[in-house]
Amino acid sequence: MKNAAFAGFAIAAAITLGVCGPLPAEPAPPPPGPVVGQIAPGFDLPTIDGKRVTLASLRGKTVVVNSWATWCPPCRLETPDLIAAHKELAGPDVVFVGIDSSEKAPLVKAFVAAKNIGWTQAIDDGSFSKAYDIRYFPTTFVIDPQGILRTTYVDTVTTKMLAGFVDDAKAGRNGHIESAAQAKIDALLAPAQYPLAGDEPTIVASVEKIRKAIDDADKLVDDSDPAEGNPVDLTRTQAEESALRVAAIAALAPLATTPDRKLTLALLQGDENWYKGDNAAALAAYRSAAELDPKSQDAWAGVEQSARRLKEYATMIVADERLVELDPTVTTLVDVGIDYGIAGKIENARETFDRAVALQIPKASAPGAKPVEIRRLAWAYLYYGRTEAKHGSTQRARRQFALAAEWAQKLPKNDSRYAIYNEQAQEETVALDLGSGSRTTTTLSVAPWTGPELPGSVPNTAKYRLVVAGPEGKSVALHAADLPKGWIASFCTDRICAPMRVTTTLPASGVKVIEFQVVPPETKALAHLPSVRVVATDGRSTTTVTTIALR
Repeated sequence: MKNAAFAGFAIAAAITLGVCGPLPAEPAPPPPGPVVGQIAPGFDLPTIDGKRVTLASLRGKTVVVNSWATWCPPCRLETPDLIAAHKELAGPDVVFVGIDSSEKAPLVKAFVAAKNIGWTQAIDDGSFSKAYDIRYFPTTFVIDPQGILRTTYVDTVTTKMLAGFVDDAKAGRNGHIESAAQAKIDALLAPAQYPLAGDEPTIVASVEKIRKAIDDADKLVDDSDPAEGNPVDLTRTQAEESALRVAAIAALAPLATTPDRKLTLALLQGDENWYKGDNAAALAAYRSAAELDPKSQDAWAGVEQSARRLKEYATMIVADERLVELDPTVTTLVDVGIDYGIAGKIENARETFDRAVALQIPKASAPGAKPVEIRRLAWAYLYYGRTEAKHGSTQRARRQFALAAEWAQKLPKNDSRYAIYNEQAQEETVALDLGSGSRTTTTLSVAPWTGPELPGSVPNTAKYRLVVAGPEGKSVALHAADLPKGWIASFCTDRICAPMRVTTTLPASGVKVIEFQVVPPETKALAHLPSVRVVATDGRSTTTVTTIALR
């Protein structure tokens, strides 16, 4: 499941890539959250336009609920498929609802406006994540007209898959996922091949085989790709893993007389309690594992994730600091910087992000640097900016987002993160502009164009995504200035283009995306693309932004 993102910022591999173990005498208890085939939990959430949406109000319709986040790359990757599915499937009897992971409405508005998303978007106040046990993004639920949950699908959903899930819901059937990858996983986790009876060495060996089998299954999950017609059913896979794990715990417990076996048992118990949603028990088990082996990254990562869920931030930070000692990589440092921000320790967060950035800059700046090194630096700046924004440090946040965009623009345009990171940096900046509910000014931001070709585009056209933000209903006039003779600037709004100038009215979201392109008089002129000013006049004030050649 290489496209799925964890619901937390730094969740240990033990969640799905954890150590697990075989068949219990009794079935493992179901995890928390909704159960396919039963009534879906209700929800009542605020929307980004200040209204509310409830599941009860949608009874009688098939409801597609997509849980997502703007920071989640897989969520952004699946957006085109969701848009296509909405155009194909939505109607009087089928509705879509997006539920953001609890980000602020201005940021969601910026994303929705940029992508021209046409369905209701709500903000999770924590009640949805709890009722639906959201741990991963994206997760899509399909609920039938009687309010029965028919499909839970984790990972990027394709238009074809979603159409099948909707058909199943309309017919009163549970959605079902079959693929070559899922067949391999099911075979690998079949309990009959892991006997837990016999002498002590046989049982211990079986437990170790189970742990390896689950690890191998998780690799298959990670490598699956829905876009290639090879999706997996994470809910089913985790239930199979849990059944094995419960059996392994029962078999190993009376034999856990050595430090190694006690460590294995504690990690298994931590993983199982996490799966069941018993965060307190998971934390206790992972703490025991960390005491048995202070160098176990799995144990400390388990402590960190459980403590964060319990909001025991002092314990979370202790685990974070231990993880940095054990694995002082950029990824670990960024994760810990995020946690410092969650715990309200902004100075510690800044120090940690600065350390991560200082570690990564030489790698990203080296001649012939690989795209992954540049991506990692842009990613670090994005989360640095988000942490600053959450603490109200607007100017610091703006600076970090500008640095994220600067490095994202150094990526090859065919890199999977080129569009995502450029868009995110711009949307985060727009969200800062929209952050004050009483704001009356108009602002502009610019980023490389990351969408499909514009109407009338030619290969040597410089393309930008220009975002205008301001009060709802404000009429804004835009014009290009300082272009050399023979050059043309084109403003495209709603797929209609106008040369040199355009007037637009800001919608209810307060965000308008303009497709902006600069056309040279001849092909070779693009190598010498000049700067151009875009001037926005809103009747009260004039706002300007200078665009540069973004390659």
